[in-house]
Amino acid sequence: MSSFTQICRLSNFFVGNYKCILTGRTNWLTPVQACNYTRKSAEEKLGLEKPKRPLTPFFKFMTQMRPALLAKNPGISSKEAISWTSKHWQQLDLETKNQMAKEYEKDLEDYKKIKAMYESSLTDKQKEDIKRLKEEMAVAREKRKLKAEYKELGRPKKPMSSYFLYIQSRKDSFKGKDIKQYQEEAKKDWLKLSDADKAKFDKQATELMAKYKKDLEAWEVKMISMGRADLVRSKPLREKKPKAEAKKQ
Repeated sequence: MSSFTQICRLSNFFVGNYKCILTGRTNWLTPVQACNYTRKSAEEKLGLEKPKRPLTPFFKFMTQMRPALLAKNPGISSKEAISWTSKHWQQLDLETKNQMAKEYEKDLEDYKKIKAMYESSLTDKQKEDIKRLKEEMAVAREKRKLKAEYKELGRPKKPMSSYFLYIQSRKDSFKGKDIKQYQEEAKKDWLKLSDADKAKFDKQATELMAKYKKDLEAWEVKMISMGRADLVRSKPLREKKPKAEAKKQ
C-alpha cells in the first residue's frame, strides 16, 4: 500500500462523511462505520481511496449525541433524530460551538491538502474512468427518480409478454427449486408447447397490451392537464378536435 493511500485512509477514518448522516443509513457509532452504509461513489467503485470531506460542527455533534439518543429512544426515525439534535445543538454553549468550529476549520485545511495530493496522483485514465462512471451514475439516478415519480403518479405498468404470462401460470411448480434451474426448465417447456397453447398466452398478452396502451394514453392526457408534459412519451399525443370543428371539415 502506498504512503498516499495510507494517508487517505487515515484521513477518511477521522473525517468521515456527512452524506451518511443526511441519508440516515448509518449506525451512528463512528463516522467511518457510518460511511459503510452509504452508496459507493464513483471513486470507491473503481477502488480508489478518495479523501472524504470533514463533518461540519453540527453533524459532528450529531454523531456524538447519537449513542445517548438511541439509549433513550431506540427505534427513533431519522427525522425525529435530526429534530432532537437540532434542539440540543441550539442549547449548546457558545464556547463549545466555537471550539468545534475551530476543529472543523483545521480538519478542512487538512482535507484540502490531502485532496490536492489525491487529485495530482490520478492518472489520465483514472480521471476518464471517474468521469465516465459519474455520468453513468447520474443517468441511473435520474432513471430511479423518474421511476419513483411514475409510481407515485400512478403510471400504468407495461404488461407481461406471452412467455412471462406462461411462466406466471406455472409459478406453483417453482417451489423448492433453484431459480436458474427453474428458468431453464420453463424455457424448454415453453419451446415444447403447442401452437394452440401458445396462442392462448399470445391472445392474453395482446389484450393486456391493448388495455395498457389505452390506460397509458389516458394517463398522459391527465399529466398534460396537470402541467406535467415532461412525463409524457416523446411521441406527442394526437389531440382530439372538437366535434363542431370536425363537422366543418
